[in-house]
Amino acid sequence: DQRRRDIEAPVTEAQAALDALTAVTDDRQVQRRAGDRDVAALQQRLTKFKKQLMAVTNGREYEAVQHEIATVEAELKAREDQTIALLFELDELAIVAEEARRTLEARKDAAGVALVSEADDMQRHRLELAAVEGSITALRPTLDAATLATYDRTSKRYPRHAVAELKGELCVGCNVKIRPMLASEARKGDKLVQCENCTRILYPVKPAMPTQAAT
Repeated sequence: DQRRRDIEAPVTEAQAALDALTAVTDDRQVQRRAGDRDVAALQQRLTKFKKQLMAVTNGREYEAVQHEIATVEAELKAREDQTIALLFELDELAIVAEEARRTLEARKDAAGVALVSEADDMQRHRLELAAVEGSITALRPTLDAATLATYDRTSKRYPRHAVAELKGELCVGCNVKIRPMLASEARKGDKLVQCENCTRILYPVKPAMPTQAAT
């Protein structure tokens, strides 16, 4: 239900954050491994060209091999720099991911406690409802047929709010004033009085007693 979704929402949010960090980390690991392979391949090329340099027989070949060596060395440095940057980023991601894991576990614990409390509250409400329903079942045979029929008709129309407060001459159920004479009859309590507008059964609210100032 909505209450359970509200309780679990922080957990879902923390899990999504951790999943996103994991995805970024996995991507950077793939890039790092590719960089390692490139570095190894470039080092092999560099070794090959250095061997060739020892076997050249003229100046033109020497310059050509030197050019190849310089090119590979530049590529190798660039890839090594990229790999080092990735390693630093992975270290930072590991720290952030660990914090995200701690946050997730803390939110799971909090949600677990809240869900247990929610389950206890629901069980208490069920017991209270069962007690009320038992009281209603016991009370119904004591009411006269007309009163019971009026209540049943009204409760079908308003299953949760068949009865409304009467404050002065105002029906709280629909916020409409009733006739003063009808309000007076409701306050006497000799019979059921229904709101002329919404038909809810009215019960008067006694005005609060004024508090006496301390002497």
